[in-house]
Amino acid sequence: MYSAQRGDDDMAEHRRTKVWAHRGYSSTYPENTMPAFQAALDIGVDGIEFDIHLTKDGHIVVHHDEQVDRTSNGSGWIRDLTLEEIQRLDAGSWFGPAFAGTRIPTLEAVLRLIADSKRTVEVNIERKAGMVAYPGLEEQAWQMVCAYGLTNQVIFSSFNHFVLRDLKSAHPEAKIGLLYMEGLVNPWVYAKHLDATAIHPFYLSIDREVVEGTRNCGIAVHTFTVDDVESAERLMRWGVDAIITDDPAVMLQVVGHPNAHAAARGV
Repeated sequence: MYSAQRGDDDMAEHRRTKVWAHRGYSSTYPENTMPAFQAALDIGVDGIEFDIHLTKDGHIVVHHDEQVDRTSNGSGWIRDLTLEEIQRLDAGSWFGPAFAGTRIPTLEAVLRLIADSKRTVEVNIERKAGMVAYPGLEEQAWQMVCAYGLTNQVIFSSFNHFVLRDLKSAHPEAKIGLLYMEGLVNPWVYAKHLDATAIHPFYLSIDREVVEGTRNCGIAVHTFTVDDVESAERLMRWGVDAIITDDPAVMLQVVGHPNAHAAARGV
């Protein structure tokens, strides 16, 4: 059992840092799959993070890499595969035989799971924007989020801030989170310029000054990917709003979440 260690700031006026499951409960289940998302919901996380891509025939699927090779028995770029071809792949056996036959889910399937959940959870949709452009992906995803009535729960993030800027311009009510890896000076100034809801920094790129300066401007801090207890406790003392983690059961205990005991039992 882990216990939160409060500093003089008393955990930023007793706010509890939230726990978001990175690609679902990905330390124990194959990442970005329905079992990983269901397990994260079952243990009581505050939010779920996942990544989206566009297939050859225009369907949105949930997967981290641009190619299917690492986490399935297939090969090739998602942009070059149809949805039917992708959903024939085994996306679970690479993680363990117990997950054989697990499929790569569609965005719609994941949103339906969340919409049908008995609890309201936050949803971080990362719009992948690396080697593949995926024109129109964020607009298509936004319309699907609207169709499931999840606009208040969803925040879109990306390392490509141009797509976030364009989404916010087209839909001012959309929440956007700015992903970045390296240290930025006064990131709240940049975030305010883009009317961002949050910054999503790599956890080693921030310090207390960044957290406090950002939050004092009304901008949230959601940091990734935090899997060790010492770092989580430090970030919690600084007052980050959410920790994005592969091991949400442990982090629920670290932050003193009311669902921590159930998570420890695997309920």
